[in-house]
Amino acid sequence: MRWIAIPMAFALMVVATIAAAGTSAITQESIGGLRIGLTARAYTKLLGKPAYQQPFSDPALSTWKRLVYAKRGLSIHFPPKKSRSAVITTWNSSYKTAAGVGPCATITELKLAYGSRLKPSKFNTQHGVVYAYTLGKNLIFASNSPHSIVEVVGLYNGSDPNVEQPGGTLAYAGGIALTERACRRS
Repeated sequence: MRWIAIPMAFALMVVATIAAAGTSAITQESIGGLRIGLTARAYTKLLGKPAYQQPFSDPALSTWKRLVYAKRGLSIHFPPKKSRSAVITTWNSSYKTAAGVGPCATITELKLAYGSRLKPSKFNTQHGVVYAYTLGKNLIFASNSPHSIVEVVGLYNGSDPNVEQPGGTLAYAGGIALTERACRRS
């Protein structure tokens, strides 16, 4: 009986942590209390069965695995032939950083909150138009409507030695965030 109680207590603690995250559900380490680097099985134990597993339509991402928790507004992404996640994205407008910015915030609010700490993602800037910004070494804020709202926030491994290279985690995080379902303002 004790062997059942310990995992149950751990699961309840994680759920309580996620619930308590409230307005600071996006940090440099987690989104909605979830960290990158876990296995699909670990996320299923924490969150239950995903709403669906869906491949990307983008050929560059077609070999990535994606677990979608639609009711939570979260997706967890796994690189090809890897068992641990590399990117977590959210389009859930209730998930915000400590500065109150998250999906559905305006780009102006994002810029006002973070100023010079916000950097255009070199992989997601085309002809001077910025489609994604990085904050710190692990967060990316993406928008296919670059002058409007933040559609998706992503968490990636900014400690990856190839993070700034084509094919590194930042390039993939930006591509994933920009192909993810978008936050919709009511």
